[in-house]
Amino acid sequence: MEDKEKEIKEEKKEKKKKNKDSNEIEILKQQVADLQSKVMYSQAELINYRKRQEERVEDLLKYKNSDILEDLTDMIDNLKRAASVKAESEESKRIQVGIQMVLDQFIAVLKKYGVTEIDAKEKMFDANLMEAMMLDNDDTKPDELVTEVLIPGYMYKDRVLKHAVVKVNKNEKEIEEDKKGNE
Repeated sequence: MEDKEKEIKEEKKEKKKKNKDSNEIEILKQQVADLQSKVMYSQAELINYRKRQEERVEDLLKYKNSDILEDLTDMIDNLKRAASVKAESEESKRIQVGIQMVLDQFIAVLKKYGVTEIDAKEKMFDANLMEAMMLDNDDTKPDELVTEVLIPGYMYKDRVLKHAVVKVNKNEKEIEEDKKGNE
């Protein structure tokens, strides 16, 4: 009997040990699975970070000249003003022709680098491309129509380099309704 009891005790000990080992194995398997999941998550994060950095660098390279090009658009605006002055003497007419030639050359160079003037006149107002500086009141024209470009705007590739400053039509009825709504 004692032998049987010893055998039973030993079997119980062995079962406990197996259960303990089995539990430890399960815990270790769970830890391995957690670590694998963390490694996969970290790899995915690293890949996404690299992609974001590549896009950022690509964007920086694509628009690297924007500051200098914006300064050049100011020069173009000044040359346009100089070219539009009415020349009276022959000498001033020759100077004006020279200014126009320089202006055309500047515009060609800017076009080469992807800078274009925003076509705003007689278009509907677009706050993404334009700044409204003044209001016009012409009931024959639709509301929000750009009636005059005060300062030209420019696009650089697919971005606004400089917003066009414009005069926008606002009908008298709309102005009165706005005043009533604000009271």
